[in-house]
Amino acid sequence: MRLTKSIFTPIYSKYLQIGYGLNKFYIVLILFFPLFCQGQETWLIEAPQGFNYYLTTEIKKDQIIGSTRKNALKEIVGGFKYTIVKMATTLDYPEIVYFEGDMNGNVINGNFHTLFSKNTFQGLIKEDSLLLTILNKNGSKTELKGSKVDNIKPIRDYATTFREIFELTEQHVYKAKFINTKQWRKFKKRMLRLSPNIQDDLELQTAVMALAREFPFSHYYIYRAQTQTCTKQKCINYAHLEEINTETCVLKVKSFSGTKEEMDSLISIIDQKGYKNLIIDLRNNSGGSFVPAFSLAEYLIDEPVIAGVFPNRNWYKAFDRLPTKDDYSKFTEFSGGSLGEWYDKAAQNYGAYFKLLPGEKHFKGNIYILTNRRTASTCEPFVYGLKNHKHASIVGENTAGAMLSSNQFRIENELILQIPLNDYITYSGVRLDKTGVEPDIKVAADTALDYVLNEILTDKKDDNSLQTRDTVFSQ
Repeated sequence: MRLTKSIFTPIYSKYLQIGYGLNKFYIVLILFFPLFCQGQETWLIEAPQGFNYYLTTEIKKDQIIGSTRKNALKEIVGGFKYTIVKMATTLDYPEIVYFEGDMNGNVINGNFHTLFSKNTFQGLIKEDSLLLTILNKNGSKTELKGSKVDNIKPIRDYATTFREIFELTEQHVYKAKFINTKQWRKFKKRMLRLSPNIQDDLELQTAVMALAREFPFSHYYIYRAQTQTCTKQKCINYAHLEEINTETCVLKVKSFSGTKEEMDSLISIIDQKGYKNLIIDLRNNSGGSFVPAFSLAEYLIDEPVIAGVFPNRNWYKAFDRLPTKDDYSKFTEFSGGSLGEWYDKAAQNYGAYFKLLPGEKHFKGNIYILTNRRTASTCEPFVYGLKNHKHASIVGENTAGAMLSSNQFRIENELILQIPLNDYITYSGVRLDKTGVEPDIKVAADTALDYVLNEILTDKKDDNSLQTRDTVFSQ
């Protein structure tokens, strides 16, 4: 594992947002300055889905440089850790955001850096506004708008914010014993020490993200509350189906953020087509709701499966050990329902366990699941269960190791703290959080699909039949 994983980078797609959204390190910027402005200016960047933050820019002749607070990243993690990470990774600057570009009149072109990501950007400068457009590596664009400010004032009282974070965590985290550890005390002390210097919510998020990465559990992070949840229009194409040939199809699930009905519609197509080979692509899927995942799993199994147990705070207070198969009678069974119903049952007694029942339809062919290090959360018990029960072959890389049940807690205005409320242990006694699921066949993630098509399935089908891929249906 690269050193950066334990210090800065979250596995979960939601962790760091700089303008575009949760789990993205890409940013689009277009800057507006007066045409002949020289010297330093300060801007408040409005990020539609991520956190707002301050940028300071300096123009010298035909060059512009901009960044968030100087050395903020170095200050957060400490000089020694910063130096080690910088030597071992692609990290270039001690600022959270840094960009530099050439100016042609009031037009800017250059490079935009955010922690471990680097993209090109285009910009335009006006008197009191700033708009940067970042060109993402996947071909999309992200825009950030900025307005000029006379001076930097902290967006909120961050000492108060941290104290609320501490209080919520100590009240709700599933393992109460953790709050008495040296690690938690050190976290609190460092956050309060940093609080007088923090200027904006992006710094707050980065500090929590960087230092909480060393906690013995995942699903602990802070992000911006959204005014709208995922609507059908926004969630469209969360999964889609590609036909390779009449015998093989690929079900690409970008996230489990859709509904049961949407997943069922894709399952119906697979079933009607009568494919012999189903490839489920979960690469870069950071998780989502168990509801569509349940629906897909029920189509793939042919007998009831206990998919693992979620011990809560009460369990660890009473027993201080992982539950075993003999303990399941102490837990509440959950075999389907809404997310709200799940939270209710998971809070009862010592927690709850998942029990899956076969659906009316059942896939009878070969199943292959593609994974990488960003295959996380809801995906992981799905992958583990199908692998452990010999229903599927897993091809690719180890999964993320970020599997717990968590919930949201609002802090002040616009802030959401995610806290793990239940641990997760498989029926065979394996804790997936911080370890993940090993594939049956280890190959580089970007070659996993080709490996299945060209190495595994070539014995079953002539190579010429594996050339054309047509999208069948999307959700």
